[in-house]
Amino acid sequence: TIGRKDVQKIERTGMKRLNGILHINGPEIKEEDWIHAEEKKYGVGNVRTTQKFYDTFGINVVERKTEDHLCRFVGRNMQLVWKPHLRSNTMGIDYSGITYKFKDPEIHGRTWEHLLPK
Repeated sequence: TIGRKDVQKIERTGMKRLNGILHINGPEIKEEDWIHAEEKKYGVGNVRTTQKFYDTFGINVVERKTEDHLCRFVGRNMQLVWKPHLRSNTMGIDYSGITYKFKDPEIHGRTWEHLLPK
């Protein structure tokens, strides 16, 4: 049987791998500290940079914090704002045309409203 300490070690190892693939391990974690097997297969791709993704969705990887209340944007609002950026090859969003950066609407207001179609 696997003991609690073994489970915790496996969880820590898995978290280092996940964070490494997402490029959000802290500076204390070296590249050789996590398993890179099939990283390309399970990675985030190369259509957009991870930094572009973090900026767009209000993720601060340095402080390990996110903007609150993302659910108020995700859904219909996000679909309406990003629909013009759908790729013609049906392979998702063309992030090169997206400049929006999500901010907590409780603090900054509904910053996406000016992007909604009239």
